[in-house]
Amino acid sequence: MKETFARNKVLSILVIILLLTNILLLVFFVWAKPGEPHRKNEWGKGGDVMQILEKQVGFSADQMAQYKQLKDQHWERMKPYFGEMRTAKDNFYKLLNASSVTDSAVNAAADTIAAKQKQIDLQTFRHFTQVRDLCTPEQRPAFDSLVQQVVRRMSGPWRKGPPSKEDSLRQSREHFKK
Repeated sequence: MKETFARNKVLSILVIILLLTNILLLVFFVWAKPGEPHRKNEWGKGGDVMQILEKQVGFSADQMAQYKQLKDQHWERMKPYFGEMRTAKDNFYKLLNASSVTDSAVNAAADTIAAKQKQIDLQTFRHFTQVRDLCTPEQRPAFDSLVQQVVRRMSGPWRKGPPSKEDSLRQSREHFKK
């Protein structure tokens, strides 16, 4: 055994380093305490929006209590819509399993998704209107700006419109590099 170790000294050292690294990783994962998750920005879930309304818009304690009640009511109304949307999308993509699907069936399923999305957007719009009604005239500009930020985040980066000319050029260059 010592002869093998002496002949393959470099390989043996690498095996020992890998073994020690694995042990250290195990120790780290077993005993490391989870820290606060890293957030890229101030947008999160639940209480964070309330803090933003309080700090950026200037909601009072009374406004915050009213907002919490509206928020709870809103999510109770929204739960069925999200379930219906999930079902509609599941049914849409199940069409991929069919041996032959007509364009009208695909369009009908897509229209169902569109109708569900419309319900979600209308309900969200009503909710924002109710929250805006809580604002004083002085708070409304800050709230309106905040809502526009929220809407941009809700629609995601893929819905920000067509790519700019610069993005198109970069994509073309990357395509030709491959």
